[in-house]
Amino acid sequence: MTPPPVFPRRMRFAQLGATLSMLGLLGVGSAVAEPVVFAAASTRAALEAALDAGGQVAVVSYGASGTIARQIAQGAPADVFVSANPKWMQYLVEEGLVQAEAVQVLISNRLALIAPSGTPSVELSPDALADRLSGEFFAVADPDVAPVGQYGREALVTLDLWPSVAPSLLPTRNTIATVAAVASGEAALGLVYRSDATGVDGISVAAEIPAESHPPIHYLIAPLSQGDDPQGAAALIGYLTGPEGEAGFESFGFEAIGEGGS
Repeated sequence: MTPPPVFPRRMRFAQLGATLSMLGLLGVGSAVAEPVVFAAASTRAALEAALDAGGQVAVVSYGASGTIARQIAQGAPADVFVSANPKWMQYLVEEGLVQAEAVQVLISNRLALIAPSGTPSVELSPDALADRLSGEFFAVADPDVAPVGQYGREALVTLDLWPSVAPSLLPTRNTIATVAAVASGEAALGLVYRSDATGVDGISVAAEIPAESHPPIHYLIAPLSQGDDPQGAAALIGYLTGPEGEAGFESFGFEAIGEGGS
């Protein structure tokens, strides 16, 4: 199975193989003094803004947490892992690639339904969702791979809404693809993290998903034991988990732990 594309901050390649090849040519960890970060796709806008605001330099690749965790386990060169689901951080702990005591909670998030701009909000009821999705698609990052899809499916099952959306399901590679599907009109509704809908053209929040309908959404961050730049990784993590980094994430719709996120 071909892994979904990643989107490096300073280099853009469609496949992991190209990323690995280029990083090898550049000699990451020796000639290039920039930590390599593999991060959940839903952090892309906020993470890049936070890095820019703090003058931090890093090479960042984005993807579904499960996909990038498996890439790391298969030998992808990385110094820092940012996961949208504790499951995938624990996976790397069990693989011996992350020290359990080094794992930190970075930030929290909420879920929301999105719709194309200009369309009305939708009631969180079986009939209302079925009516809106009649003959249309419901986009969400693949629940078998992406944490947002797993959180979303659990929330909709808890709210007795999953039977209304399952027949219209359009699994996407990640939250970036979900937003694109809704903004283009390919899907009538989509489920994303609330941060994905903050300041994005072409979409609007159609409904907020109650936080009590799913487990707390905690993004975890940790250095990789196999990393080539431990000092750079430590400095970057220190910045992102500090007040400046936290403020940057909050400006993109994330929540600091203790503000309803825990």
